[in-house]
Amino acid sequence: MKNKNKIWWALSIAISLAALLGLTLVLLFWHQSVNESDAVIKDGIWFFTGYALVICLTLIALFGFLLARIFWRLIIPLSKVSEEIALIYAANPNHRIRIGGTFGLGGLVQQINSAAEKYETLEKSVFKRVQVAKAELEEEKNILAAIMAELPDAVLICNKESRIILYNSQAKRFFSEKGIAGRPAASTPKKDSVATENHARVHLGIGRPISDFVEENIIQYALAEIHQRLNKNEENVSSNFVITDFANRLLRAEASPILSPQREFSGFVIIFNEITQDLRAEALSGFLLQSFQQKIRHSVASIKAAVEFIRDYPDVSEPKQLDLMEIIHTESQSLEQLIKREGNQTLRQPHNHWPTMPIAIGDLLVALQNKASEKLDIDLIFGCDSTAPWIKVDTYAIIMVLLFFLQKISAEAGSKQYKCQYLQAKDFIFVDFMWSGKPIKIEKIRQWESMQLVFLDEHMPLHPKDILEHHGIEIWPYQEHQGERRASLRLHIPVFRPQEQKAVRRASVLPESRPEFYAFDLFNQPGQSPNLDGHLLKDLAYTVFDTETTGLDPSAGDEIVSIGALRIINARILTEETFDRLINPLRRIPTSATQIHGITNNMVRNQPSIDAVLPDFLKFTEDTVLVAHNAAFDMRMLQMCEEKTGVKFIQPVLDTLLLSAVAHSANDDHTLSAIAGRLGVTVAGRHTAMGDALMTANIFLKLISLLSDMGIHTLGEAREASQQTYYARLKF
Repeated sequence: MKNKNKIWWALSIAISLAALLGLTLVLLFWHQSVNESDAVIKDGIWFFTGYALVICLTLIALFGFLLARIFWRLIIPLSKVSEEIALIYAANPNHRIRIGGTFGLGGLVQQINSAAEKYETLEKSVFKRVQVAKAELEEEKNILAAIMAELPDAVLICNKESRIILYNSQAKRFFSEKGIAGRPAASTPKKDSVATENHARVHLGIGRPISDFVEENIIQYALAEIHQRLNKNEENVSSNFVITDFANRLLRAEASPILSPQREFSGFVIIFNEITQDLRAEALSGFLLQSFQQKIRHSVASIKAAVEFIRDYPDVSEPKQLDLMEIIHTESQSLEQLIKREGNQTLRQPHNHWPTMPIAIGDLLVALQNKASEKLDIDLIFGCDSTAPWIKVDTYAIIMVLLFFLQKISAEAGSKQYKCQYLQAKDFIFVDFMWSGKPIKIEKIRQWESMQLVFLDEHMPLHPKDILEHHGIEIWPYQEHQGERRASLRLHIPVFRPQEQKAVRRASVLPESRPEFYAFDLFNQPGQSPNLDGHLLKDLAYTVFDTETTGLDPSAGDEIVSIGALRIINARILTEETFDRLINPLRRIPTSATQIHGITNNMVRNQPSIDAVLPDFLKFTEDTVLVAHNAAFDMRMLQMCEEKTGVKFIQPVLDTLLLSAVAHSANDDHTLSAIAGRLGVTVAGRHTAMGDALMTANIFLKLISLLSDMGIHTLGEAREASQQTYYARLKF
């Protein structure tokens, strides 16, 4: 209605202006042409002026009528058409334009409605495909969610900005509001009550910062340690620490990086498991062991004393000898009963549930030096050679303890400079922190050990004594030269030998596709013939196969660890006729390869070698055309086995990568997953030989139809078209 009012106003103003212009012209003509002395002419002009004015007004009215008709029949309908087109494409594809008009407007509306019909059909088709894709994605998400939910440990996955992108139900249990509500009030100082209230309003969720649940200082230290290990190309790149959840349960955490295919840091995974009960059981086991040892020592001492008395006084009276023999017998029985009753429980070596990682003592002291300088303005001087011994500790917790002690010593002794040195014994390292000034008494050390571990803005819900005991570390004041006014604090730390390390946590590398091209001539196989080239693609028999390997460089010694294959006959996949074998490569499978295809060294240990498997595979492929994705790589792997197996594959080969480049020449992405997405093939069993072979077979059948529409019907035409693609000309 607003547009109509504007048009009416514009039309009225135009007519008025036209009338005013005509009247002005008439008066101007009269004023210039009439001489006041000539009355005859004056009367004539007045006579004709009336007629001219009537004619002018009539013309103006006619012009206004035509202008109004144009507006009503063309301008206004066009404006409405524009609005209705926007309605169709922005809000309601089912809407159709119902506007009449002249000047060919009806034909235009008809064409627009026809286009809208096609648009609606296309949108419905796209919507259905999106729904199908969503359903498949939702199914995969549900499978992942089910797997994550069944994990016994809590898992948080974060991006490189330290925001949570995935978590499981165990993590929700540890970091839920139920845990917050159940937190003992006594565990939180009054001055932190506001912070506790703020924490109570935090929910675990996607996109939230991990610092809402794990102290920021701990996360920063863990990430710094991970980056340091990555820069040094260490085998173990994880970082371990201990935290408490909101219910004051002790959680052992292990953070491991996630790397992109280019080995760029993309995020990290933190795995949590509760160790509260484990540590309590460990402490109880230690107490029982100590008690058991004391009882054994008492019995052994009694037996030893009786035996020594008999040995030293052989002439002692018979009654006395009988008494001593009775003591030996009684204590022996007591010792036997003690071993039977308590030995199985107390002599069992307790497992240390505290998360520890091997580190050179020099690296630990460098980290301590940097922290002490940054946080306490303390100068820590030390020297450490390349053969420095290793220890196994929770670096964050131990550095916190040492900073705590340095802070206390600095306040007590007034020293800001410390010299550090270490001395290695057989199984232990003595680390001394020395300063000039007041020594610290053992009573003060024990008092500090029992205090809450708080260091500036960092804190742990434990006492230094707890951490030191779990690491088997002892600490006491030490003064080597009594005459000098030089005090020292000594740490007694067990030595760790790197060869004792059993399991390591490596970085998770996001997989990328293997090289898409390889130096192998697919177009001149000995088994190709003009007769075979003339057969229609849909009439041929095919073996579609895929290999998984130890790596991506056959010339450097990489071997096949798995072959998966199936047959296509009469354009139908024979899922009951398959070839699926694991192969012992007679060399270790790198972790990077296992992370992609999931095949471990244990899985292939008792499997046959390639020389036993390849003859069977050759028999399976007999009288068929070989089909693979990036076939040059797989054929090169088979070619490298010819000398030691005597098996040679001479059949014609078709490559779905090259055929995709023929069918979709305008597309640059011809990875297996990308082609499957374009052709609507379900992606399942990715990076397993059998799974990739099945996906390649489904893709190949769809490509045959596309090639047929392009006029490519025979094997020879398909090979020739493949050879003309850009990718076939590349050699790597």
